[in-house]
Amino acid sequence: MNLRGILFMMLSMACFAVEDTLIKLLSARLPATQILFSIGFGGALISLAFAIASNVNLFDRILLNKHVILRTIADLFGALFFTSALVLIPMSLLSSILQATPLFVTFGAAILLGEKVGWRRWSAIFIGFFGVIIILQPGFGSFQLASILGLAAVLCLALRDVVTRVMATEIPTLTVTFYACLAMGSAGFIAYPFFGPPIMPTTFEIIILICAAIIGLAGYFLIVLATRNGDVSVIAPFRYSRLLFSLGLASLILGEMLTLPVLLGGLLVVSSGIYTFERERRLIKMQKHSNQKK
Repeated sequence: MNLRGILFMMLSMACFAVEDTLIKLLSARLPATQILFSIGFGGALISLAFAIASNVNLFDRILLNKHVILRTIADLFGALFFTSALVLIPMSLLSSILQATPLFVTFGAAILLGEKVGWRRWSAIFIGFFGVIIILQPGFGSFQLASILGLAAVLCLALRDVVTRVMATEIPTLTVTFYACLAMGSAGFIAYPFFGPPIMPTTFEIIILICAAIIGLAGYFLIVLATRNGDVSVIAPFRYSRLLFSLGLASLILGEMLTLPVLLGGLLVVSSGIYTFERERRLIKMQKHSNQKK
């Protein structure tokens, strides 16, 4: 069962890496505004079609819940910052920064939700943060100011995941996906003053936009399949396979050079994240064992 969950998780991460590569290729000519509009609203239309076919209600009073609204806002700005960063900096750099998201989730859960985090996980979090600093290289000539957008995206995505922990579980995944896509499309309105108006895409670019929207949605659904076919504590570390896929595609397709700071910092971040997942898994196991004794 877990093997199937791991497979679905890795396929999901591969989909997101391919989607990022397609966005990066499109950004050579199309503004971020247009990419956000097209992929976001395109994904929302596809989700709407699936919802109608599956008889899933996308409009419910529970969507007015403060956690749902906050999650949607975090999704909106996460998409805005991530796509803007992807347009402006190398994909390999952004992908390495993105791996810090689970560490920020643990940090946010401790601060915002009051979850207990021991000294071992705090140490892993700070080592991971140090890895992010190595990747960003602030104060050095190779530092790219636009990489701050990538860090802002990580903060927004972490907030989204923290809020998801306390969000009503009865909300269908398709509904969450639909509003996440709407948020991404809406982010295009905010990006408009910074990246300019849309331009007429070529036939090839339209095909790439459609493929990016479909592949991105496939990534979302594969994550759902992963969590339903395996233990979360087992499959969660395989989220980091996205970095391997992204670095490979960035090098082979985009021709990006993989620098030592990106590789070293990425290794620290991933190692810290995997340790954090493993530590959480052990604590959950110990808690269950303790409860059984009682």
